[in-house]
Amino acid sequence: MRFFNRPVGRLLRQSSLGLALAFTGVGSFPSVATAQISFQEILAAPDDVQLNLEYARQEVASGRLQQAAAALERLLLLKPNWDSVRLFYGIVLYRLDDLSGAIREFNLLVDRGLSSSQEQERSKYLALATKKDSPIRLSARYTLGMRIDSNPGRLPDDPFFVSIIDEGTDVATTGSARFRAEIDLGGANGNYLFLQTDSYINEFFKTDTADFVSAQVQTGVVLHGANSVITPYFLYGADWLQYENFRNQYGGGVDSSWSLSSQVDFILNGRAVYQDYNLTSYSVIGDLRDGWRKSVEAGLKFRPSDSQSFKLTGRYARKETEFAGYSYKEGKVALESLTLFGEGRYLSLTTSYTHTKYDQADGDLSFITAREDRRFYARAAVGAPLETIFAEADFSLPESISDVVLQLGVSYTHQNSSINRLNHNNWSGDILFTKRISF
Repeated sequence: MRFFNRPVGRLLRQSSLGLALAFTGVGSFPSVATAQISFQEILAAPDDVQLNLEYARQEVASGRLQQAAAALERLLLLKPNWDSVRLFYGIVLYRLDDLSGAIREFNLLVDRGLSSSQEQERSKYLALATKKDSPIRLSARYTLGMRIDSNPGRLPDDPFFVSIIDEGTDVATTGSARFRAEIDLGGANGNYLFLQTDSYINEFFKTDTADFVSAQVQTGVVLHGANSVITPYFLYGADWLQYENFRNQYGGGVDSSWSLSSQVDFILNGRAVYQDYNLTSYSVIGDLRDGWRKSVEAGLKFRPSDSQSFKLTGRYARKETEFAGYSYKEGKVALESLTLFGEGRYLSLTTSYTHTKYDQADGDLSFITAREDRRFYARAAVGAPLETIFAEADFSLPESISDVVLQLGVSYTHQNSSINRLNHNNWSGDILFTKRISF
């Protein structure tokens, strides 16, 4: 990170940046009675993060934005995970007309679990920084890697089935891609339209029954309130299993979050999707599974510090089909944790429990017993940019690949079903490389 010492393009009125500071969570300006902090005090205690933060606030209040930016940069060198300070720093850079620097800082805050009010400020100032050249922002994310599964075909625990089906541990090539376009709507809130495409592929070397491809396009609008982010959207998706299109789906939903405090957000999401199944060489069920799947999800996101966040959610879903054997009710509870260690290093932990109960026996898996599944899932992943990894070996990488993130993950799935042939376990390990691009 470096600070560009550019002439001040436009000075900020104290009230304007003061309001922005309140949203970032780094506090307000010192009062008139507060003793002024001298630069000599900063030189004497360069590692005192609280002193440097108070000094940055003081310099902003006095209109000396370049000195404030330098102090904030020092803070981020000491505490790179202090996201509220990074947001503050980005806003100061914007006010200094260092637009490329501001955009860089705001982009570093993507997917960092900001509060609703902080995300509103990030989006607003990112829009302001980019729309001077264009109201359109484009970004992409590409992931490529390998995975190994102990039971890729989800074979049942029953040794009878294992003995007659020749499938065991297998390795797959896996990858995903996301492209996103955002169009600023203008105004002070940073609202914008978006178009996003997502795709995923999993190609096993031996187990053809587990080869999976999916693609989805989503469009909607992101609306920022005083303490909320609301995103209504429409979507269309298609899925292929064994390279046959077995399902198409379309519908929409609304994702929303409200800041209850600087550390706690309330999440409420709703979605309704029509799932249209096709006949395939391995399944003749087809239209019997067609129908609307409606779901609602609620939860809390808690961020006790800039380096730690938790998200607890509960979801209820109802799928209704013409034939009750494929209609079901589903409940899911999930807990996610994200820990940041600086210089882009992180630890992600996820665990979930899903209970799915079908309305009646389907006549395919069983003529008597209605299907009821209980699934437990857990995953742990660690990651870091290649630049951080190779820096420890005192080796410099080309800029084009230095920001690629390497992730190592391991996951476990266990399913217990009322129909024995659906009981299974699977261990999976993966190595993934992810590259993000903004243009």
